[in-house]
Amino acid sequence: MGLKETLQKWFGTAKETAADLTEKAQPHVEKAVQATKEAAEKAQPHVEKAMEKAKETAGDLAEKAQPHIERAKEKVSEIAGDTSEKAKDAGSETADKAKDVAGEVADKAKDTAAEVAGKAKDTAAEVADKAKVTAGEVADKAKSAAADAAESAADKIADAADDSTG
Repeated sequence: MGLKETLQKWFGTAKETAADLTEKAQPHVEKAVQATKEAAEKAQPHVEKAMEKAKETAGDLAEKAQPHIERAKEKVSEIAGDTSEKAKDAGSETADKAKDVAGEVADKAKDTAAEVAGKAKDTAAEVADKAKVTAGEVADKAKSAAADAAESAADKIADAADDSTG
C-alpha cells in the first residue's frame, strides 16, 4: 500500500469519526441550548418583579410625601392669613413686615417641600438601583447555569470522542 492510499484511509477514518462525534454531540448541544433558554425564561419574571417593585416604591414615596407638602401649604396659608389679619389692625408698616414674614415662611415651605421631594427621588433611585442589582444577579445565575450546561455538554462530547477513538 502506498503513501497516497494510507493518507486517503486516514482522512476517510477522520471524516467518519468527526461525523460520529457530531451525531453524538448534537443532543448534548441541544440540551445546553435548551438549559440556557430555560434559565433565561426563569430569570425573566424575577427581573420584571424587581422592576415593578422599584416602580411601586417610587410611587409610594411620592404618595407619602404628598400629605406633607399639602400640610406645609396649609400652614403657610394659615400663617399668612393670621399675619395679614393682625397686620391690618396694626397698620401698613406691620402689614409690610407680615408680607415679608409670609414670604419667608412660603420660601421655607417650598424648600421643605423640595427637600422632601428630593429625598423621595433619592430613595426611589436607591430602590431602582437595588432592583437592577437583583436583576443582574439573576442574569448572572442564568449565565452561570448556561455555562455549566455547556461545559457538561463539552465534557460529554470529549468523553464520546475518547470512547470512539479508544
